[in-house]
Amino acid sequence: MHEFLVLAIAYIVPFTELLGATVVTWGCLHGLALLVQRGWSGLRGQAHLMDLRHVRIAIGEKMALGLDFFVAGDIIGTIVVPSRESLLLLGGIVVIRTVMAFFLAKEIEKN
Repeated sequence: MHEFLVLAIAYIVPFTELLGATVVTWGCLHGLALLVQRGWSGLRGQAHLMDLRHVRIAIGEKMALGLDFFVAGDIIGTIVVPSRESLLLLGGIVVIRTVMAFFLAKEIEKN
């Protein structure tokens, strides 16, 4: 049973990390599209439809969600094959995710 679990996790963890990378990339592309839209409206002499804070929140939300997928993948991988390196990596990602969530919540409160 343990061998099956290790084999399944060998596929689950990379897939979960791929989802995280996809969400972070989606956030970057969405933020870039919002910036281009904002710049284009500025070049045409129109008022900016959105504040830069909204762009940062849109990117930050997707980055936080992507980091959640990374954390999930690391937790799954660490449960089966715990090592010092994997625990340190998991701790670092959790710290980054927590700090991002804190500042994102502060940014949303300002609106």
